[in-house]
Amino acid sequence: MKYKLFLVFTSLIFVCLTASKCKKDKPPVDPVSQLPPETQTGANTFGCLVDGKVFVPKGAPFSGPSLQCAYQYLDNGSSKGFYFQLSASHRYSTQNIKSLAIGTENLKLKEGAFILEDAFHDGNAFGLFSESGTANYTQKNLPGLLTITKFDEINQIVSGTFWFSVVKSSEDTIQITNGRFDMQYTK
Repeated sequence: MKYKLFLVFTSLIFVCLTASKCKKDKPPVDPVSQLPPETQTGANTFGCLVDGKVFVPKGAPFSGPSLQCAYQYLDNGSSKGFYFQLSASHRYSTQNIKSLAIGTENLKLKEGAFILEDAFHDGNAFGLFSESGTANYTQKNLPGLLTITKFDEINQIVSGTFWFSVVKSSEDTIQITNGRFDMQYTK
């Protein structure tokens, strides 16, 4: 009887140990799969990877909008032309806010590709990344690309993709990749 009890007990321990070893590890989640889909319907979506980590807009209550898009013709004397701005921010805490913007200076939008380079120069498109108030812009030696895949002026929809890099310090570069947006813009 003791022998049978020993065999049952040993078998039970063996089965438990073997079953726990068979547990499959979950495969790593692809960060790109966590971004919003590439659509062209005015869904008001935005996302990209910042140094390989998912960035999507997220705010805190009463902190203001975390996603904005505008395309306007301005004529205020010194500045005259079309200006596009798409900005997104993610508030991790009151001290940790990351923001990203894509814009144009006196440049009419159309479907197609635009080189992102120096900020705030007439005829240029640019990218901006800010981390807790410190702004970093695209530069001539680190261009990026903005591709407008849909531009519907009647329904005020702009959709596209983007990538660019910014210099954080003399030795550190931030890579913004796999960017996509589908926005209704204000005039």
